[in-house]
Amino acid sequence: MKKEFIDIIAETVHEFNLLEQEDKVLVAVSGGPDSVALVLSLLAVKKKYSLNIGIAHMNHMLREDESLADEIFVKSFAHNLDLLFHGEQTDVKKYAKQHRLSIEEAGRDVRYRFFEQTAKLHGYTKIATGHTKDDNVELVLMNLLRGAGSKGLSGIPAIRNNRYIRPLIRVLKIQILDFLTDKKQAYRVDSSNTDMAYLRNNIRHRLLPRLQSEYNPEIIDALDRLSRILRQEEDFWDMETDRQFNRCLIKTDNHAVALSKNLMSELHPAILNRVFRKAIWKVKKDLKRICLVHIEDMIHFCFDRPSGISLDLPGQIRVYKNKDSIIIKKEDKPLRQIGNKEKQSRRTAREKQGH
Repeated sequence: MKKEFIDIIAETVHEFNLLEQEDKVLVAVSGGPDSVALVLSLLAVKKKYSLNIGIAHMNHMLREDESLADEIFVKSFAHNLDLLFHGEQTDVKKYAKQHRLSIEEAGRDVRYRFFEQTAKLHGYTKIATGHTKDDNVELVLMNLLRGAGSKGLSGIPAIRNNRYIRPLIRVLKIQILDFLTDKKQAYRVDSSNTDMAYLRNNIRHRLLPRLQSEYNPEIIDALDRLSRILRQEEDFWDMETDRQFNRCLIKTDNHAVALSKNLMSELHPAILNRVFRKAIWKVKKDLKRICLVHIEDMIHFCFDRPSGISLDLPGQIRVYKNKDSIIIKKEDKPLRQIGNKEKQSRRTAREKQGH
């Protein structure tokens, strides 16, 4: 069992080029079975890649004594393996309230900010997270229920930005639990994982088991396969989007992008949507709160509506147009959203759904 499990990890690392010689890897460890197995897996391939491994743990302060016990466990786990421990405590509820985010969004924000700061301070070249095949399938279903496009259905990539790596992305939770049992390795269980207030938990404990028992016993493999197919296609679309963006580009800087209106009007709707999204990302640095309805508004404003000087989008993004160009700009001050009440309510409803 141990050899078979580690072989899968080693094959995943090789297939996606997750590690390079002498990488310094910061491993995100919550104390749960996935992250604990991740550390043991990386230690198994440490010699082959001459790795330097450290452990990072974020205490979200959401479960009081239980959260503190998790932190103590991870610190002891790192000490027993003679690995450097990096820990931080952040009041995620307070952060969520201050930034008007959900607990999940706030937790992710503070967690990844901590990882980035720690990696920069200590010279880590890779950040490893314990995402599994189950996590990938759950995300695909979450995005499907929310009406996401092919990018959302492509799931969790094995590697992102040549920095974040997911060596466990090809293994199931049951394989991880069997591996840890065989190793006689302790781990922590997060009580919030059974809280049905979270959509992911509902999918994990209710929807997926029902799909398996009543529709397709191999639903996890089927959805994972779908995500891999779409991820390959997304890689192609990303290259084509870059090509068309550069072809249409007139000028760009940190705060604005100018695109040729004539060349943009010639694009197929599928690639036009993507080029607009890339332009927004260039100036906004993310696509939070930008959904399909905003892209549709841009297309209507730029090509179908003869009047109008500008269009305002979430995140202080303003779109201008003239006879020859389309300009997407990030303004210094918050903007007043324009448009009729029906359009605004439609946006609000979709944003509340997480788009």
